[in-house]
Amino acid sequence: MSSLKSAFRATRLTATTFLIKEYDDVYAERPHIYAKIVPSADTILVVDMGCGGRSVDPDVEVTSLREFIETFPVQDNDGKALNPGGTMSYIIVTTHCHYDHILAIEQFAGSPILASSHSPEFLSPSALPHNTLCSSLGLELPQYTPTLVPHGFEIHTSEGTPTGVKVLHTPGHTPDELALYDETEKMLYVGDTLYEKERIIFPNEGSISIWFSSMDFMIDFVEKENRRIMGVPGGQSGEVLINAGHATSLRPALEVLNGAKAFLAEVVEGKELVKRKYVVRGEMNVEYDQESGQFSLRCPEKLVVEAQTQKVPSK
Repeated sequence: MSSLKSAFRATRLTATTFLIKEYDDVYAERPHIYAKIVPSADTILVVDMGCGGRSVDPDVEVTSLREFIETFPVQDNDGKALNPGGTMSYIIVTTHCHYDHILAIEQFAGSPILASSHSPEFLSPSALPHNTLCSSLGLELPQYTPTLVPHGFEIHTSEGTPTGVKVLHTPGHTPDELALYDETEKMLYVGDTLYEKERIIFPNEGSISIWFSSMDFMIDFVEKENRRIMGVPGGQSGEVLINAGHATSLRPALEVLNGAKAFLAEVVEGKELVKRKYVVRGEMNVEYDQESGQFSLRCPEKLVVEAQTQKVPSK
């Protein structure tokens, strides 16, 4: 194993997919980055780009995500790097444009970068400094030009080889939020739509009402996919698992989706009490903590008020 200290750690989730966690970043985000190796396409699909290796640990020597992927030995990969020498091509997908998901993106210049086409204006060059939160944090915006893809888009290499992963538009956290579904491995990647044990955060540009619609879509999608899995001849078993942009990975998707939806429904219905209030980016924000500790929330108060004018889904 390498004697160098890295800002990242990688663990195997499935036969082809690894979780890369940036575990000690200066923003305390601890983002999840996912790398799916597609040998048939000689490609590695990387989901989100993290915080650019900006670690609070002064002893960290490997701060480049690309260097980590191409050179750093991973115990769960038989001691080999995930993409030794960069021999495989890259496809990059951003689940949304917030800074803690894009700061290493320039390291992969020349590779296709996919993002949601749901709200093109949200990802326009003039809007990105604000919507990435880079301007409010005094960060230099990484330069990149995403290819905006539609809901249901199936990701292929430039040569046309399928990766087995498709894009689902799931706005709410942000207008450009997307999820990915890997049908082969029954894995759903949901970015910052939700996660457990850490505070779910909505920015000023989010919408709880739209979030509920996306949650209903994903719950229905997973219910159907679970039924399909159980009905496949040959004895397939198991269920769809969920992987988030922070904290949560390899959890039963339906359980987590339903739990998060129920918690936010109680927030909107006034059954959860506000724990704290303070101003963030010029807006009064409110915090809620579920007694069990599974879910918590911080969002602009106006988003709760807006959601209260809508009918909260009850199914």
